[in-house]
Amino acid sequence: MDRTKLRSFACCPGCRAEIVRHPQDRRPCTTPWAHTVQSYFREHAIADTNGKSRSHDQRLLLLHDVEELVGAAVHASTPHPRDNAVVFERRLEAYAIASRQHGQRLSNGEYASQALLKAVITDITTRHDPNDEVVLTAYVHLENTSSQRCLERHAWSQRKNPGNEWLLYAVRLDVAQKAHAITPPNSRTEVIEEPACEADKL
Repeated sequence: MDRTKLRSFACCPGCRAEIVRHPQDRRPCTTPWAHTVQSYFREHAIADTNGKSRSHDQRLLLLHDVEELVGAAVHASTPHPRDNAVVFERRLEAYAIASRQHGQRLSNGEYASQALLKAVITDITTRHDPNDEVVLTAYVHLENTSSQRCLERHAWSQRKNPGNEWLLYAVRLDVAQKAHAITPPNSRTEVIEEPACEADKL
C-alpha cells in the first residue's frame, strides 16, 4: 500500500495539477530541483534505503494524516572519527511534503512540514545513544526558500555555500531535540510515542 502511494507521491511545485500542461508537452519542469526529489521518492527511495540500511543506517519515513501520504523523508548516518571520539553526521538526504499540503495543517492542527521534521528528529534520536555526538546536515537548493525557512525556524543554521545552487544547513541533535520538545530516551530501546500523525519506517 505504501509502495503504491509512494509511486504517485506528488511534491514538485512545478508539476502541480493547476499548471500541468498537455501530456505531449515535453518542456522541462519549471522546478527541476524539486522534480529530482519527487522522482527519487517515486522511483529510488525504497531500493536505496534497503541497500544502505546496514552500511549507513539509512531510514525512509512516510508521514500519514488519516489515510493520505502527506510527507516523506530519508536520513542516513556516517561516523567521523575525531581523536578518541566519534562524531556522527546524520544527513537528511531527502525531505518533501505533498504539494497539496504545502503550508497546510494536518488534522491534529500541526503544520505538515513541522510534523515531518519532528518525526525525523524523533527517529534519529532512537538511532543513537544519548551520549553520542550527532550533527544533522542537509543540502537545500538556493530556490527552495520554503525548506530554508522551515529549517531555520527549528534551529538549523546555514554553515556554508558549497556551490552556486546548494546551501548547507546543520544543527546538533541536542539542539534539534530542544527545538521540537523531544526528550531523549535513556537507552536505544525506549520508544518515543508520536500522537495523532503516524510516521512509518520502511
